[in-house]
Amino acid sequence: MSNKIPLGKLLLKLGYVSEEQVAIAVEIQAIRKKLLGEILTEQSFVSAREVAMAIAQQADKQFIDVSEFPISPDALRCLDRNMSKQLEVLPLAIKEDNILMIAMADPFDINTIDIISRRSGMRLEITISDKDTILKRSEIMYYLLERPIIEEIKSHIDKINVSGQPVDIPKLLDNIMSHAIIERCTDIHISPEDNVSHVFFRIDGILRHQFACPKVMHPALVSRIKILADLDISEQRVPQDGSMSYQFFDASFDIRVSTLPTSFGENVVMRILSKNLSLFSLEALGFEPDMLASIVKQFERSQGIVLVTGPTGSGKTTTLYAGLRKVNSLQRRVLTAEDPIEYKFPFIKQTQINEKAGYNFATAMRAFLRQDPDVILLGEMRDETTAEMALRASITGHLVLSTLHTNDAVTSIPRLLDMNIKDYFIASALSAVIAQRLVRKVCNFCREDRDVPASNLIKMGFLKSMLNRLGISEKDTLTFSYGRGCEFCRKTGYSGRAVISEMLIMDAELGDMIVRGQTPMAILEAARERGMCSMMEDGLLKSLSKLSNPEEIIRVVF
Repeated sequence: MSNKIPLGKLLLKLGYVSEEQVAIAVEIQAIRKKLLGEILTEQSFVSAREVAMAIAQQADKQFIDVSEFPISPDALRCLDRNMSKQLEVLPLAIKEDNILMIAMADPFDINTIDIISRRSGMRLEITISDKDTILKRSEIMYYLLERPIIEEIKSHIDKINVSGQPVDIPKLLDNIMSHAIIERCTDIHISPEDNVSHVFFRIDGILRHQFACPKVMHPALVSRIKILADLDISEQRVPQDGSMSYQFFDASFDIRVSTLPTSFGENVVMRILSKNLSLFSLEALGFEPDMLASIVKQFERSQGIVLVTGPTGSGKTTTLYAGLRKVNSLQRRVLTAEDPIEYKFPFIKQTQINEKAGYNFATAMRAFLRQDPDVILLGEMRDETTAEMALRASITGHLVLSTLHTNDAVTSIPRLLDMNIKDYFIASALSAVIAQRLVRKVCNFCREDRDVPASNLIKMGFLKSMLNRLGISEKDTLTFSYGRGCEFCRKTGYSGRAVISEMLIMDAELGDMIVRGQTPMAILEAARERGMCSMMEDGLLKSLSKLSNPEEIIRVVF
């Protein structure tokens, strides 16, 4: 075991926190009498995941994200639920030679290690994860060990099939939502057809069918959802939007609800918004090192406007929040206008847009400029007035961060022109545009390498010139990873997602091209001459590093 470096110093060394943040945490520690790592996490100076990664390095142990690890039921049975919770330890797997692999937050707790070893009668392989994730995953896995949610849902459906009447709809809905969260679902679709009602989950960006239920349950299930989301249950002729909160093993989730009348009944979509702060790390999102350095530089600017673009569900807001963590909110005044406020940060003043009360993005911008801001985050630039005010703020000594719906970086320019923003205004205010998509990552537990001729990439749609820029000849043979499909990835071969991106960085020459009315293609070519990497190239780099594969890149980009 390596020499134990104090956690604060190690977090500083790894670049997770600043000296000023550690100093403030030490002041709070004198009042709160808690561990330094806990205070740094509470203040959102560092995520629980980053603290756990630092502790793993401190103890010379492997860090494992237990939320993305296939936990063995046999391993769980080696330790009962109460002991797992009390000791803050999660059994993961039983390995050869009678070795029990466990995850714990404190690898220096010799007493706990001794208790588990004696209880299990096995030698231990210790890995590190953060305490909250261990406890949350432990609760879920032991619950599922005793009462599989999927079996409960099927039991409800079977009862409906037998009796012809809905049975305990609130419990059925609760089970569906719990199952969706466990499966890392982002959207639940309840879709009526002629004789049945279907339940779909969107997982890793792909819609997957989960259950087919008798049509008789659909009206009652929709009514239950509308009651929870404070919608009008008597109105079925027009679309409605609402929201609700859902509690799952002490974790709170915001659920956005949308209903749409169809010929077979109301279609319902529920978007699940997690409040997991560990998501907000540019490094964890999967940006390539060069791109990451460029993005951090943009978020450290004193003025200008930085846009994150892409279609709905491409992770724009997550990237903005991750970027906010690179802004020193102790030295710079940060104000945000959001609709809704999805995640809360200390030292950042966040405001909720309320259109009914007349508080919109444009109103927020006017108020912000009287609040002595350094950094302004707008959830979205929706109209001409908001866009113009944002650009004006960016040229008067403020850094403005926002999102825009465009397919790539360069088309944000004609999009702004379409919003009646003057070309010279765009040229002087715009600092950078980050365009992004989310691609599925190859499953770590069933991956295998395959050799692919580079000529096949050209047939897929990758340009020969792109391959040449990356030093790849048409005659080369490349190695990519593919998932065979296993229980953990639900036989898909993929688990989790990462960002592929491109960034247009403005300079005087590109600004001059905008003012002269040059086409987006001409601007793109000029940017590429300066080293701009396209989304396709970034995706191919991730494929070469075996994070994803070419087929997935083509699916997402095209």
